Amino acid sequence: MKKSFLLLCAAAICASARAEGYQVNNLSARQTGMGHVGTAMHLGSESVFFNPAATAFQSSRFDFSAGMTGIVSNCHFQKLPTKENGYTSGPVEKSQNFATPLFLYFNYKPSERWAVGLGFYTPDGSSVDWGDSWSGAHLVQNISLAAYTVQPTVSFKICDRLSVGAGLTITWGDFDLSRSLLPIGAGNGSLTAGFAQMKALLGMAGGQLGLTPEQIAAYQAQAQAGADYFANNLQDAPIVSARLKGSADVAIGVNAGILFDVSDEWRIGMTWRSRVNMKVGRGTAAMNYGSLEAQKYLGFLNQAMAMAGQAAVIPALNQGAFHAQLPLPTTVTWGASFRPTPKWEIAADLQWVGWSAYQSLTVAFNEPELGIDPIYSVKNYSNTLAFRVGGQYRATDWVTLRMGMYVDESPVSSDYLNPETPSMTKVSYTAGLTLRPAKCLSIDLAYCFVSAADPERTGSYPIYDTAGNLTDVFSGNYKLHANVFSVGIGLHFNPVKNRVLKATDGRLVSNGQEAPR
Repeated sequence: MKKSFLLLCAAAICASARAEGYQVNNLSARQTGMGHVGTAMHLGSESVFFNPAATAFQSSRFDFSAGMTGIVSNCHFQKLPTKENGYTSGPVEKSQNFATPLFLYFNYKPSERWAVGLGFYTPDGSSVDWGDSWSGAHLVQNISLAAYTVQPTVSFKICDRLSVGAGLTITWGDFDLSRSLLPIGAGNGSLTAGFAQMKALLGMAGGQLGLTPEQIAAYQAQAQAGADYFANNLQDAPIVSARLKGSADVAIGVNAGILFDVSDEWRIGMTWRSRVNMKVGRGTAAMNYGSLEAQKYLGFLNQAMAMAGQAAVIPALNQGAFHAQLPLPTTVTWGASFRPTPKWEIAADLQWVGWSAYQSLTVAFNEPELGIDPIYSVKNYSNTLAFRVGGQYRATDWVTLRMGMYVDESPVSSDYLNPETPSMTKVSYTAGLTLRPAKCLSIDLAYCFVSAADPERTGSYPIYDTAGNLTDVFSGNYKLHANVFSVGIGLHFNPVKNRVLKATDGRLVSNGQEAPR
């Protein structure tokens, strides 16, 4: 039971990481419609996130962008055929998930060569709700998590076509996770057996424990009542669940970028974000029982175990706090963009994520008197690549159309696949548009459909007892898809009187900057 709870802790904190299953690729409504590319593009204030070096190419003195995204995802799970279930697949179980990442960017260009910017966004966040009584409730019932980042940046144009930028990423977060401490249905049998064993133990050793015959009889009657209760109740409901809540301390990283306008048609860029370590110093837990009777009988069982000098069946989780640490890995992104005509732009990004930094997770309670030992949990994540491509077409002075797609690899191997992070290699298709009702105002709309690269992914998750022995394997098929809707607004005013260059079509542009959005 102790180990099960520590695995619960590990799952909660793991989900805070920027894993493919929870990484948000929707931090600009405009770029979501274009496959979320942007490393080698001039995006005004939104380049604070995509490539801080590009903010120095901003054509206005002030640029502001803000928006939000609604992510509605559905994950289906079906248990594999086994001998125990007559070689038939289990019923299809579904999770309902919703997230609303936000973004806000501001960039100020006080001179031709300098720019300073500030971004606020939620790079990681999701909500997964499998329900209280599904077959994997002992792994996760529901989870809600969010990470928040503030990013100040500065950029400088070394020459008319080359710029660099750098800044800090200041990140913190919180999570809320619930999980049944016993498998649905199967836990009743183990408790029924436990009460029966306790009744027999009291009969044999009650006198040695200092109990009178009357006390022994009373305890045995209580044990029998507990065995009868769990044999006939809560077969399809959680007996006891734990709810974890915690906040990750502020972690500070570094980001940097470079952008080179090779010509009026071609640009190349690169960005780097450093690894940071997220630390949860005092996560807390609360206990939720399926009924008052279940709480009463489990309390009696713990009391009897204490009398016998044994560890509690249900540890006092709500009396302590836990701590843990995990890395948010390094990311490197390369990008290129091409403008074949003044109205068209095509861009592609390739991103490398150093997930091999996440090999294990150690979770420990702050209060040693609780007797819950730390756990070393192996993760064995692998480095991944994500490829993104998109294009935009300026149809008129007031409408720009976009399309794109991206492929994002999963870092999780099939033998560690679990419903807390049902990770799959994702393929996403996007579309969007920008409306410009005024010269200084733009309204961005985008839609993205996300699906798995394979129709389904089969995986297993090992479950261990307190001695570290493998007791069960939770296996099944997962299917996943999501619908993403983004909306944003941009304001850009007070044009900068930069050095004027001549574009290939004869029109005049400012330092290679494309026409206003």
